[in-house]
Amino acid sequence: MHDVTPCRGSRRIRGLAFGLIACLLATTATAARVHDRHGDIALQSVPVLAGDEVLAEAKPDECFAGAGIDYPPLNADGSCPEGTPKANESYIWAFTQEGGRLWFGTMANTLCVLAGQDNSVAPQPQGKPAVSDLVVCEYGLSQYARTYPQIPASLGDWRPPRIYAYDLATRTLIARKLDDPLIRKTLGFRGAGSIDGIVFLGGPALNSSSVNLFAFKGDTGRFLGSCEHKGYNYIRDWDVVDGVLYVGAGSATQGAVLRWNGTLNSFKGDFCGDFTEVGRMTADASNVTRYVGGDGKTRLAVTTVPIRSRTGTPGNGAGVGVWLSPALGADGLHERDASGWRQVWSPATYDPDPVTAQFGYSGGAVQYFDGWLYWGTIHLQDSGALRVHQKCTQAYCFGVPGSPAEQQALEDGVYRSASVWRGRYLENPSSREVQLLYGESELPACCVAPKTFTMQPTGWRPLYGASGFGTHSNEYIWQMAVYGGRLFVGTYDAAVLQGAPDAGADLWRFDDSISPAVNEDSTGLGDRLNYGIRALAPLDDGSGLIVGMANPFNLAPGGGWELHLMQEAEPE
Repeated sequence: MHDVTPCRGSRRIRGLAFGLIACLLATTATAARVHDRHGDIALQSVPVLAGDEVLAEAKPDECFAGAGIDYPPLNADGSCPEGTPKANESYIWAFTQEGGRLWFGTMANTLCVLAGQDNSVAPQPQGKPAVSDLVVCEYGLSQYARTYPQIPASLGDWRPPRIYAYDLATRTLIARKLDDPLIRKTLGFRGAGSIDGIVFLGGPALNSSSVNLFAFKGDTGRFLGSCEHKGYNYIRDWDVVDGVLYVGAGSATQGAVLRWNGTLNSFKGDFCGDFTEVGRMTADASNVTRYVGGDGKTRLAVTTVPIRSRTGTPGNGAGVGVWLSPALGADGLHERDASGWRQVWSPATYDPDPVTAQFGYSGGAVQYFDGWLYWGTIHLQDSGALRVHQKCTQAYCFGVPGSPAEQQALEDGVYRSASVWRGRYLENPSSREVQLLYGESELPACCVAPKTFTMQPTGWRPLYGASGFGTHSNEYIWQMAVYGGRLFVGTYDAAVLQGAPDAGADLWRFDDSISPAVNEDSTGLGDRLNYGIRALAPLDDGSGLIVGMANPFNLAPGGGWELHLMQEAEPE
């Protein structure tokens, strides 16, 4: 019999990966930090998106009969002759629209993969299997890992990512089956973009040494080819600005914004060579959008995340924040513009704890709306800040906890919820205006006294309320999109990992730039195991808002990704 760790309640369920390892989601889990949802804000819930249709969703693709046991064959109807139906595809991790189709790529068993890769927080770095009623991580015991022994145990729950196209005219989902060996070297499809009838999907390589790109004809679905770009190990958001397609990327030493310069003729060879670097920064470029400055000139704005190491773990957060490009010329940005990017906002201007400010933040979604650039933050709760505080010997570092109480004090001290910001005139330091919309006027900082966090002023007063839109478990501002003249914001809500019963990702909206946000939904669009809104974009014809959900609970009925179409109510 294999040694399998059952899930037990934990006082310290914090982040995505660590919460899974510390306690693999027992439904009875308790947490030290379970806050009342929207406790700081009078919840306004007046939805304008009255219609919500599930266009497609993940289906079970394996049968789980126990850790280390070969998978019984799955019945055609998705049931299992023995064991439990298991849906491996947990995230819509990439999304774009082209040729009348919604193109998206997935990632499988994201919780297990992230926890297995992050050896710094996993008690068993090789990944000791764990099972609950909702989710299983088998690691090296999985049949897949035993079938392909070249895959490390930490990636035993990985499965090759999939690409889908949803045809809007026929209302059918088309799975793109690729006979391409590169797909078996791709962690998942983290970003997608399209231009001139060409669809791109890209993601990091399994060994974090490159990024892999796949291309299709948007209207016919014809596979154009794939390529491996060895100059980068991180790729994320794509956006078309003034007729040019850009994508955020990063390497082991710097962040980058790439521009597509190719045509259909590019796919006769290695089309990775038709991406050129037009932006360079000291952190990986994550989300990309158009920004119009007070001078009337168009620029690109990006949020950034810590540069990834070869192991995939986040590193030093120097350079995390918001960056602006030089003004776009008549033909967009070129290689000569790469060194002209400037950072216009940093978490160091907000968080009074220097370790958390540098190691506890990532840049979240960003969008230009009603004359302002809006952005949010992302917090990987048990990543760098916790580790640095324990290892650092400076006076502002906590040190190694000597008791459970000190461990709890450290975890509470570095815990952060997502903040929401906006700015204008950002291109000019003398007239730059930045506002904190949802955040804190005080945050914990170390160490006035040894092994102690005390509340210290941030220097900011939020206009509308507390971070996380008043929900402390909202740890990511994951997506933003403008639809129908409103700004919609989707979150990742860790409440289900914290044992809270009223879990589920939030969807909020700003109707204008003079009013606080209004809640559209706080239930994960009807499924409280949908803990994140991972894709958010309006249809090209303006008839609806597409929402892609993240749900990693592979044993739960209805677990896995969902693709929603939300529409405004018809006028009476």
